[in-house]
Amino acid sequence: MKKINRISAQLASFLKPLKNFKNLKLLKIPTILTIIFALSSCSDYLDVRPENQILLDDFWQKGSDVEAVVLACYRAMQEDAFMYRLITWGELRSDNVIAAGSAGDAEKQINNVNILATNGNCSWASFYMVINYCNLVLKYAPVVVERDPNFTESDRQAKEAEVLAIRSLCYFYLVRTFRDVPLVLEATISDDQVLFVPQSSPEEVLKKITEDLLQAETWAMSSYATPRDTKGRITKDAIRAILADVYLWKQEYTACIDYCDKLINATTTLGFAGTTVERPKYELIEDDLFSFDIFDNGNASESIFELQFSSEKWNAAVYDFYGHSGTIGQMTTTALYAEGETLYKTADMRKVDYIRFPKSDGGEYPIFKYMGSRMGENAYLYKATTANWIFYRITDVMLMKAEALVQLNRSETDLKEALHIVNTTYVRANPSQLEGDTIKYEENANAVSMEKLVLLERQRELIFEGKRWFDLVRHSERKNSTGELVDYVMTKYTANQSTIRSKLSVMNALYLPIHADELKVNPLLKQNPYYQTSSTIEKN
Repeated sequence: MKKINRISAQLASFLKPLKNFKNLKLLKIPTILTIIFALSSCSDYLDVRPENQILLDDFWQKGSDVEAVVLACYRAMQEDAFMYRLITWGELRSDNVIAAGSAGDAEKQINNVNILATNGNCSWASFYMVINYCNLVLKYAPVVVERDPNFTESDRQAKEAEVLAIRSLCYFYLVRTFRDVPLVLEATISDDQVLFVPQSSPEEVLKKITEDLLQAETWAMSSYATPRDTKGRITKDAIRAILADVYLWKQEYTACIDYCDKLINATTTLGFAGTTVERPKYELIEDDLFSFDIFDNGNASESIFELQFSSEKWNAAVYDFYGHSGTIGQMTTTALYAEGETLYKTADMRKVDYIRFPKSDGGEYPIFKYMGSRMGENAYLYKATTANWIFYRITDVMLMKAEALVQLNRSETDLKEALHIVNTTYVRANPSQLEGDTIKYEENANAVSMEKLVLLERQRELIFEGKRWFDLVRHSERKNSTGELVDYVMTKYTANQSTIRSKLSVMNALYLPIHADELKVNPLLKQNPYYQTSSTIEKN
């Protein structure tokens, strides 16, 4: 009984933030608790299953039941384990951050490139939990259409579009982090299911992701009842942003540009003084407070998709890793990027908006992005509420397009358009520059220089947003070499440089090992060759 009470308390905590979605009033909380209790009974990623089939059959009766599990997908993404990995996988391995003294041992080992298969950050369980919720919706939503006359085919398609996109986003993170991963497309719902799923190749996973996203794009909602839900739930535009990212990773540059343009050129109609005016749907914030609007207020005009947090569900990953008032986070940035002009020019507002100055008494430069607002020189106000987590915003998409244009390099026009995009984000952050004092084409008039410039501007604009390591790996995959990645990452190390350089010289080392526990549970999994230490790993 004590165990049941403890689990029930955990589930109540899990579900409570769902009421931030306006339509939660439709949900039956006791029924949700039944299914989530069943889904949360086991810890292994492929062993997430309910106690029996009857519970599931009894649950899926109305459209509100489908909505409950769709919302559970978002809620599972808010969980600390999921969020910690977005930052650890996307930032900690890069040159943007270093593990501070307060970091845990697992994070320090990742930072020091001493990565073992027993490191907790190598667990993918939180991502497969979300995937299983998505698979449940895909399995049972058609059943609800037959049972609930008010739940129509178009309703089913809209809900399935959300979970297809969420599942695809999860797999996109997994394939970029581990490379070869199990492609689980069926819901785990009973004890007699075969739970051993082998890994699929990156090509197979990316192919399935693309197919699902294209289907989801046709079914998804364009918007929801509130701006918060429109920014915080999957829409057609959120799907288009993911597709642009996937196409860029797959080196399908024309398709990437096409999907970037769908977002860059999107417009919205506004009523004004009895007339209507068309404006860019994702309009850049041009005033000096753009960082405040995007990261402090949240759900800004240029945001496409961001995970919503509140006082009832705190963004603990940002709070713990990046710090809070009076406390330096478990990750800080390097002196090289904080001092001088290696990354930012002195006048670039992003430098002082994203990094807190002056350095601490211990010589550390705390991360300030997502933390609050800068009130003046060396004056920072930490927000009392918690930050959302931005998956995609329009400047990210613009710079994806710039990267794709450079790779196509069909003519000088492509390079000049890429430079124009870079200058758009650069000038926005450097308003004190003299008119016309932009980055010059003559200084970057070839594909090699322009490629480096775009990569640099992505780093300046998207630093600490979980993008940098994946940018570097994508760059390495394109060149089939870790050389430039190693040069970037080595800038944060002062000790053991030759050892770290040697470790990162192997392409397989760019991907994490499969956690040792997963190898024991699933005999069909094969460890990344770089991390194999024995040909006889014990399995049970």
